Amino acid sequence: MAAAINPRVASGITGLFGKPERADCRLVFVLDPSPPAPQSQPAHGKGGSARKRASGARALQPCGEPLPAHSFVLDYASDKISVQLEGLEARGAPAGPAKKKTRSSAAAEKQLPEVQLVLGSEKELPAALAAVKFAYTGVVEAGSIREVLQVRRQAACLQMGGCEQACVAAVKGMLAPGWSSASRGNCAAGGAGTSAGASSGGGVVTQKAPPPVLELYSCTELWPDPAEDAAFAALLTEAKLQLVAHFGDALAVLNNKELYVQMRALPAVGLEALLESDDFGTDSESSVVLMLAEWMADNHDSTDEDTRRRLCRQLRLVQCSRVYLSGVLPVLAARYEEDPFDPDAWLPVTAAEATCLLTYSLVPEAERKAMAGEGQTSGPCGGMEGWPPAWRSAQPRRQCLPAPAGRSFSFKASLADLEWAFGDLEEADKGFLQLSLGGALDPHHIVSMGLEWSFEVTWSPGDAKAGLYSFPQVPSVLHTSEQPSEAVMTLTEKLLCKAVVALSCMRLSVSGADGQVVLAETLGPDDFARVGSGRGWPDALDLEEPVATNQPSSSSSSSGGGSGTVARWAPYLQGGTCLIGSVTLLPPSRR
Repeated sequence: MAAAINPRVASGITGLFGKPERADCRLVFVLDPSPPAPQSQPAHGKGGSARKRASGARALQPCGEPLPAHSFVLDYASDKISVQLEGLEARGAPAGPAKKKTRSSAAAEKQLPEVQLVLGSEKELPAALAAVKFAYTGVVEAGSIREVLQVRRQAACLQMGGCEQACVAAVKGMLAPGWSSASRGNCAAGGAGTSAGASSGGGVVTQKAPPPVLELYSCTELWPDPAEDAAFAALLTEAKLQLVAHFGDALAVLNNKELYVQMRALPAVGLEALLESDDFGTDSESSVVLMLAEWMADNHDSTDEDTRRRLCRQLRLVQCSRVYLSGVLPVLAARYEEDPFDPDAWLPVTAAEATCLLTYSLVPEAERKAMAGEGQTSGPCGGMEGWPPAWRSAQPRRQCLPAPAGRSFSFKASLADLEWAFGDLEEADKGFLQLSLGGALDPHHIVSMGLEWSFEVTWSPGDAKAGLYSFPQVPSVLHTSEQPSEAVMTLTEKLLCKAVVALSCMRLSVSGADGQVVLAETLGPDDFARVGSGRGWPDALDLEEPVATNQPSSSSSSSGGGSGTVARWAPYLQGGTCLIGSVTLLPPSRR
């Protein structure tokens, strides 16, 4: 094992970076020009005129200021610079330790031999300087994962020994719990700074920053090939676990605005990490299909066919709900067969395959094996040829809804909401109030089992009770298309817009004025509703009896009659101002 360098010597070398003292060469950064236009003259002759003309057409443009450098450092640190230094010596240019200068520093620096380092653009200059500085300090100086990977790329170009490994170690440190990009600390060769960013003084709370793993996946264009970099491949293995842990499950992604936006911003390799993971949970595979549909709506044009197929191969389609197997997949198949390059036809499934998927999901295990051709020389049935293994996987994803608690979303209706919906109704009229949901991506609905669910209170002033209903809808990303054919429109209308769906397992609760739950009713897969129609309880909420009045009140008429009507909701108005309740999604029962 090599002995550690003398600390005093190391300190002296570190302090030389960018300094003219003892410099015996200088680094000149130049921009790589675009390739020259094809020459009409033949270029295979031995004469040098053609090469000179091409060289002249590709004049190198300086980038930044020349950097004083020291060959006794860079010769050992960078194989690429070492080769150029050898070339300088072969041409007779001195590239050795400088003697004590007797002229001015500027005059002496002009005479230093130059080592040219080519950059792709001016944006690469800071990373290139950081890579060169590593030769002096052994430290990767960068404040973010993107910056570290930019330094790593330049280090690879310069063949800067140890720097690539130090960059991977720095990224690993940044991914570790407790690291904060707000600290903007330098990254040591063995890893990143670990000081966590504190909240600002004076009681001001800083906004929670997204996890570093999202930054890693936001700069995939800077990644080295994992097949050629074992350390980076190991880093990605850990990063995938962090990515899955951050998003958690499809239900969280589809009901949380922050996660939803982050999911749509993921590159394909990031989304693939979620889809292929057994730890990425869901309530139903239908929600996973919907999540992919939402991503495709935003990213289809930036992907190629192979990428889309690779993502779709991760779906466990046979695990989908009946409405997806009998409605959504056939509609997607019709779009795909009509125009496979249509952005709305992102799922590469045919009508025959969609039919087989539905059949395969319904038959017993023995028939499934026969359909798949297991133990038979004839192979799988026609509609299953070429299926990715995941499509017929019998292994459901991790169930994300904990039993028996489930996952809850609050809803509310303010006094103003109640007055708007019911205040001006005549006795025979019927009013409808859509409840506002908290903690959901859209305040008007939540997503479960790949469908959107909204909730309404209904009431007529002539009734002593009010109703509470749940309404299923097929998400627009699945049933709308920019330029649908008449055939696809007809199929969509029949299979999706008029579909009957089994309800998600859910419990609807309403609290009384004292905050105690006074209503808790459950819906489940034995309850059915047509898409767009409600299912629930017409007599869910007992209201106050109307107050009899002998004479009309001028004050009540001036307010539209709302005050007296809404007073009937007093048993449910907490603080006299708001009706409050919750929707709890429960683990689905097995089909």
